[in-house]
Amino acid sequence: MMCDDTSAWIREIIQATLPSLPEEKIYLLVEKLRMQGVESREDLMYVQEEDMVDFIRPIQCRKLLDCWKLKDSVSSVETPPRQLSTSATPVTSPSSSSSPMSSPLASPHTNVKNNWPETFQVNWNKMPPGLLSTITSGKRPSPSDRRQFVRVLVDDMRKYEANPTRAQCLIITRNITRQYPQSFADTLDDVKTMIGGGYESLLSQVKVRVEHLNRNNTLARHRVSKIATGATPARGPADSYGCTRWQPELPPEKTEESLEGLRQKMTDIYTHDGLAGAERGEIQKLMKATYYLQRKMINSTPAVPLEDIKSQWPYLFLPRSMCAHFELLTDIQILRVMEAFPEDKGRIIIEYFKANPSNDEVKKVLSLEKTSTFPYLLDLLMAHFKERRDALILHADVSVTAATAKASLALPDSPHLILLDPLTSDQRWMVSIEGQVVCEGASFVMGLAVVFTCFYNFNLQYQDEAACILEFIQRSCVGINPERGTKARHGKVTSKKSGKMVQKKVTSLNPHVCTLLRKLMDFEWDFV
Repeated sequence: MMCDDTSAWIREIIQATLPSLPEEKIYLLVEKLRMQGVESREDLMYVQEEDMVDFIRPIQCRKLLDCWKLKDSVSSVETPPRQLSTSATPVTSPSSSSSPMSSPLASPHTNVKNNWPETFQVNWNKMPPGLLSTITSGKRPSPSDRRQFVRVLVDDMRKYEANPTRAQCLIITRNITRQYPQSFADTLDDVKTMIGGGYESLLSQVKVRVEHLNRNNTLARHRVSKIATGATPARGPADSYGCTRWQPELPPEKTEESLEGLRQKMTDIYTHDGLAGAERGEIQKLMKATYYLQRKMINSTPAVPLEDIKSQWPYLFLPRSMCAHFELLTDIQILRVMEAFPEDKGRIIIEYFKANPSNDEVKKVLSLEKTSTFPYLLDLLMAHFKERRDALILHADVSVTAATAKASLALPDSPHLILLDPLTSDQRWMVSIEGQVVCEGASFVMGLAVVFTCFYNFNLQYQDEAACILEFIQRSCVGINPERGTKARHGKVTSKKSGKMVQKKVTSLNPHVCTLLRKLMDFEWDFV
């Protein structure tokens, strides 16, 4: 186990080497090193780039490795002085009698021990009686009790530090949700599936409360250096996000030459029969056998143009093949889970918005009084997130073909589902990427499944204009819930409130999606 002094020392050397790295990433990186078995400074000599690449960029990894492996660099950073410790009491249960914390409110300059969040205890005696009874019985607190819980919790946290950082809040909220998952954790399907780390919604509420209390306290603000601009790596954690076999090993007893022979066989079939050749039973077997070669081409650096991938793998761009590739990539049967979503979650979503219409657009959609179909649910959710439907779905006349779509629709670069009117049960559709149609088929759910697979199959990030609905589908419908990382883009985005370009905060879970999932979960608990 990494001792406190070693942990603090590693934080300091990371801050000194990478001054622009956010504090939350520093915390996560130190936690990862601890989990990898780093127990002392000497252990850092054995850390490799792949141990850290999930949290920082390759160049940043190499800077740290060089710093750790050079004795002069290591010795140049002084060990932080040992400070007075607080009582190392774990988070207590509501049934236990814990005394209120007596530490005075610390100013930003007070010499407080770095690891106080690890030893922080919740003062349950101050909490509302209703909250204690619901936690004891393993139920979800009411929204009012939860808000009061956050207020008391933050007040006690600020006795240690006036403006706790996000990383410090993360430690405390993570401890609480781990101890009482039924009451506080973000879950799906009645605690069977954790959303991210399970603590995001509570973390968000706590951090918002902290920022609210410090809105006029300029002395307590944390200043972070701006990240220097530079070229974005062609490949990074966002590409492999949510994947289980992003770049598999070469199959045993196979060579790249033998797999290339199988690919060439499919090319010959395509030359002779076109897409109709996919009706042969052997095509799907050949596609599965050559999955390694497909991923190698898709994951190559720099990224291969989509038209080149399509020319090499024409049968990959069929609806069934797109879903099969996604299943190999993520272990998820995308079409099955999407077909089940309206029945599993549709009623709760509709009833929630009927009881809590969040804006006029939601009310407008509700007035249509449709049943729990995927198009209707999509309209409700996008109205709630204030995202335009054409950010993900376009409509075109039935006369539009793949050859004429680019000119008639001005197709965007990001993946879009193009519905060919009129809307019927066997809805015809096309999917476009990089301004060109790559796939065609029928059935709305299949079309939505295919357009969603594009983001994972081809290492694409969610477009800003539809980032909320795509992450909601990812987490609530498809069931991809990594604790870290995101498919959302970083950098500057257009604010939905002001219309101006603003710097987007880097979060593992979109706060708007997180809030809605928590509210749906609380509503379902009471509704059922």
